[in-house]
Amino acid sequence: MKRKDALSIIIAAAGVVLAIVRPFSGLDAAGNIVLGTIIASLAMWMFRPGGGTFFIGLAIALLGGTLAGLPVSDIASGFTSPSLWLLIPAMFFGYVLLKTGLGKRMVFALFKRLRLTYFKILVGMFAVGIAFSLITPSITVRLLILTPIAVCVADACRLPKGDKGRSLISISAWAVAIFPGIGWVNGSLYGPVFTAFLPEGTIRALATDAMWFRAMCLPWMVFTVAFLFLLYLALKPGEKLSVTKSDLDGMYEELGPITRDERVCLAVFVLVLLALGAQRFLPFTTNHVLLAGLILLLFTGVLTVKDISGGISWDTVMFFGMILSFAHLLEVTGISAWLSPALSSLLSPIAARDPLVFALALYLICVVLRFIDVAQGWIVAAILSLAMPMLYERFGQSPFVSLMVFLCASNLFFFRYHQPWVGQVEAVIGEDGWTKEHLMKASLLYAALCVGLLAFCRLYWPVVGII
Repeated sequence: MKRKDALSIIIAAAGVVLAIVRPFSGLDAAGNIVLGTIIASLAMWMFRPGGGTFFIGLAIALLGGTLAGLPVSDIASGFTSPSLWLLIPAMFFGYVLLKTGLGKRMVFALFKRLRLTYFKILVGMFAVGIAFSLITPSITVRLLILTPIAVCVADACRLPKGDKGRSLISISAWAVAIFPGIGWVNGSLYGPVFTAFLPEGTIRALATDAMWFRAMCLPWMVFTVAFLFLLYLALKPGEKLSVTKSDLDGMYEELGPITRDERVCLAVFVLVLLALGAQRFLPFTTNHVLLAGLILLLFTGVLTVKDISGGISWDTVMFFGMILSFAHLLEVTGISAWLSPALSSLLSPIAARDPLVFALALYLICVVLRFIDVAQGWIVAAILSLAMPMLYERFGQSPFVSLMVFLCASNLFFFRYHQPWVGQVEAVIGEDGWTKEHLMKASLLYAALCVGLLAFCRLYWPVVGII
């Protein structure tokens, strides 16, 4: 038996025992059963036994919840969340970028106009990362487009495997696919998911799209630029690039003439972006706009029946739906109220401090917990979010302080299991991208730079009324 299978069985069994024995007197029978069920589900999501599907954890959560006597509407409340129905059309938008080849054409159209240097590649990657974030919040899709293109650029530059320049180009593509889009709610999946974690009432009311943009956009743009600059200093090659314009023209010509589906896809994206920009003047929500765009892609045949079933990972959709259900599930079973004193005892000593001290201490806690919460920090964020009302009402700590810490911790990539996007990219580009040594340098650089990001926010947020 594999180690991960054994660990998943041990932790899941502990959850089952907890549900049966019901040791916590502060919780009723339903609360004990659901708490044990959540532990068993987390074991499945953390270690991904068997075929690695998320669905097994969801099935356990549904089974345990129904055994506890809860209605399915409470157990699976996340599946009616607007955040999930923002995610689904957005994932299809990313899929059509891959399917039609439009994403690759957009990047090569930019690069073939440049006489490439490392600096221009990084600037171009940054611009492309922002553009793709406007089109789709799916970081996975952006990675699957940008990192293979980065390898193509490195090949055209005749950079050997293991070269610093090759690692610099591929890691920068990885970074711009993730970081810039965090700056607005719909630029990555973090926005919809983390705001859905927030408790109902005052805290969730504070986290509007406009406030998220005000709090996050400039800091994450500055962070991305700083990361690329420091990455360049850390991995700066000794020789200049030897790629020519004819090399880049050749790569673009290999794509062939633009197709009808690419034109339709581009037109739909332009309409969607215009509609999103006009939201303040029109009675449309983001969900309305994205669903309308999805309808256009289906009506024009760019998306087909086959694409609906296999174009996106419905297993991932199921995972997010269940994760989004946790906040409500913890509330209706009384687990939230039961955990509140413990969270208060843990966080009160640091919450009474300056927002920067609080943020740095919470960041340290989350970094340590990320070695356990391999589900990208979603579980830690969901649980610690329960303390946000207390932190705001008793200590005046803005929920955006905690949200920024969760974002920083979620993107850590010290090891492959920390960050599934590292494994996904390596499965596509193999050894043609970065080396482990260079990636570790980048991971340490990221973790340290997050401290600078939190310090920057401490100076910037009072100016824009966040803290």
